[in-house]
Amino acid sequence: MSAQIFLSTVSDEFRRYRDLLRSDLTRHNVDVKVQEDFTDLGGETLDKLDIYIADCDAVVHLVGDMTGAYPGERGLSALLVKYLDLPAKLPPLGAALKDGVGVSYTQWEAWLALYRGKLLLIARAAETAERGPKYCPTDASRTAQDAHLARLRAAERYPGCTFTSPDSLAKYVFGSAILDLLVQAYAEGVGRERDAAEGFIHEMAAKVAWDPNLDFEGKKQAVRNAIDLYQKEISGGQTQTNIDAIVDQALARARSFVDAGKSGLAQAALRRAAGAMRREEEERRERYVAGLTVLYNRERDIALATYDGEAAATAVVDLAEAIHGTNTAMVARVLNSEAEALYEYGRDQGSNVHLTAAIAVRRKLLDLASSNNERGLANKDLGNALCTLGERESGTAHLEEAIEAYRTALDEWMRERVPLRWAAAQRRRSRPSARPCRKEAAIACRSNGR
Repeated sequence: MSAQIFLSTVSDEFRRYRDLLRSDLTRHNVDVKVQEDFTDLGGETLDKLDIYIADCDAVVHLVGDMTGAYPGERGLSALLVKYLDLPAKLPPLGAALKDGVGVSYTQWEAWLALYRGKLLLIARAAETAERGPKYCPTDASRTAQDAHLARLRAAERYPGCTFTSPDSLAKYVFGSAILDLLVQAYAEGVGRERDAAEGFIHEMAAKVAWDPNLDFEGKKQAVRNAIDLYQKEISGGQTQTNIDAIVDQALARARSFVDAGKSGLAQAALRRAAGAMRREEEERRERYVAGLTVLYNRERDIALATYDGEAAATAVVDLAEAIHGTNTAMVARVLNSEAEALYEYGRDQGSNVHLTAAIAVRRKLLDLASSNNERGLANKDLGNALCTLGERESGTAHLEEAIEAYRTALDEWMRERVPLRWAAAQRRRSRPSARPCRKEAAIACRSNGR
């Protein structure tokens, strides 16, 4: 099902803004409408607007100095008869109607969105904003628009931005909840093509859309990566392992939860099954190890597919510790292999969630390190993963953590082993930097043979 967005504005004032925004928003699975789309359909315009808005997901309402046309008495009366509770449900509007205040079609579009419980984005034009060639406000129209905004404020709805140009308007819209709709629509389109379950698509897309470090292209890549993982490992993975009934039942139950959009319950089902397998370790060690591997790997894949890197790392660590217990060397060997695989996938496939998981596993390896040399290697590998993730983000937090990890790695390695490079690294520490970068962070470690 496609996302439907209604652009509400006075054409004579903001036609260019509206047309550019419509062009930017319209894509596969996203349908964008404006008031003029209904002029040739017959019937009352107000009623047609109401019918369309009822099926919309969001209304983008641009407010300037012109009100646009007003509905006739016939159309207005028909709407109020149709919705007898409308004045009571929207008291500021009800008071205006009682006082005989006119409400234009464009103003009604915002109120109908509120009445229907739709997502409403309000953007107000700055005085300096460019207007259309038919822009001809009056003192009365400006007063009416101010009163309209006052009524919306009384209903606790406020402009989300004051735009000065089509670019600033587009930036606001694409930084709002509209982006969630676009991501959801994209995910549904790809999901249908790839036969992914609707519940999984909705849960995964909501988590991807929430990530503030991704632009729209990044979110689309994350969606594709998640569906690839779902297709290969969850829907296309083993369901009959012939390992144990507990495993097969848990996999089937987890698949049903994932398909219903309940990944937390899916992971819980797998974890409960893993617990049951662990209790039988002494009696059937060989099948126990095989069963845990399938269950925890599936938990990892579900966590990655639903954009939860920390949960994926927890599954990796728990699998290694469950199989190897207090054998720290074996746990570290398994975690190092898993961390490298997560890092390479995240680096090569553009998947931030895999990098997040790799970082969490690397932090665990740092905890397990028992010598200066091991801590140096662990910090260097952690720095690599932090750098790769940090270079994709607008902030510097991960890059700064990466530099600190590289510096700690140098401190751990004995000065006697690489005295010249150690001394050079100390000199570089005192240099100011406007923004940390991978080249500066890694230069002290590159020729250590690490």
